[in-house]
Amino acid sequence: MKILTAILCGSLIAATTISTGAFADDQGFYAGVNVGDGKSGINTTNGVNKSSSVVSGGMLGYKFNKYLGVEGQYTGIGKVTDKVSGTAKGDAASLTGVGFLPLNDNFNLYGKLGVAVAKTTVSSSLAPMGDATRTAVTYGLGGEYNLNKNIGMRLGWDHYNAAVDMSSNNKNNVNANVVSVGAVYNF
Repeated sequence: MKILTAILCGSLIAATTISTGAFADDQGFYAGVNVGDGKSGINTTNGVNKSSSVVSGGMLGYKFNKYLGVEGQYTGIGKVTDKVSGTAKGDAASLTGVGFLPLNDNFNLYGKLGVAVAKTTVSSSLAPMGDATRTAVTYGLGGEYNLNKNIGMRLGWDHYNAAVDMSSNNKNNVNANVVSVGAVYNF
């Protein structure tokens, strides 16, 4: 996951450097944190008795202009608990293009589309399930309210594709959805 984070940060810096001169209405960097509810589609052999969890994450982005940006994000995507005390937990790192639709000076809607690497970690008591990593398309929608020039609040929904390694290295692909609220600081 450390290598993926380095790749995402490098890609974000490269995209920013290459395109800075291409946009006259340069908006700049932003960073944020979020907390929310993650629901993964992981099903265990003994049945799931809890399938959502509080997740948190962070983001770093760059707005080229008021309509277009790029964003790197790391977030939890959910946890399931098996009736026999086992757990499976997912995290994702993503790099997305972000389209913004300003409705007025303080409020805009956004949509995200990109790629995410999701890693699922399974406790040993859920055998024959095991850890797995999946790279796939990610997307999301949301709204952002700017309290002032530097500070904004977000409400968003993100969709991720994850996997669980079943017996004989057979991956079971699952979906995960995260609804979150967050704070954004514009530099």
